[in-house]
Amino acid sequence: MDDFSTIAGVVLAGGRSSRMGQNKALLDYRGKRLIEHMMEILKKTGIKEIFISGDVDGYDCLSDQAPFTGPAEAIKSVIKRLSGYAGFLFVPVDMPLLKPDMLHLLLQQKEGGYFIDWPLPAFITPPYQLSEKKSVQGLLDDYGIYPVALPEHFSSSMKNANTPQDWKEVVNP
Repeated sequence: MDDFSTIAGVVLAGGRSSRMGQNKALLDYRGKRLIEHMMEILKKTGIKEIFISGDVDGYDCLSDQAPFTGPAEAIKSVIKRLSGYAGFLFVPVDMPLLKPDMLHLLLQQKEGGYFIDWPLPAFITPPYQLSEKKSVQGLLDDYGIYPVALPEHFSSSMKNANTPQDWKEVVNP
């Protein structure tokens, strides 16, 4: 396994979960909270330093400097607040089907990467440019992070659970 000791893993969990009707981070996924499952995916990827961006009751979190303004603002906030890392691997809290192998593909991109048509998960490396972009895609473009092809066998892992119907599809594929 590669040494990812200089890479910070970050679970983006600062949204309102309004379409879900309850905090997605606290949903039960296979016997554990979704936030714990996502942290476990990062650990299995080989990431040693893991942070939660947002506010999740019962967890040590990096509160968003501008709450509920979207994942791009959360990413900028984390990068600004945490220095000394060679890169950041950001995963959304609502993608429980992500696999460590697919995250390794991103970590192999020395200049950062994300999957075509999917701005998250994203591996972001310096230099971190100032950006006023409000979307993750715009932020990645400003940072000079380029997309990589998602191998076909991972396509079913790229499911977001934003609504109760999405959640049913994720837990009962």
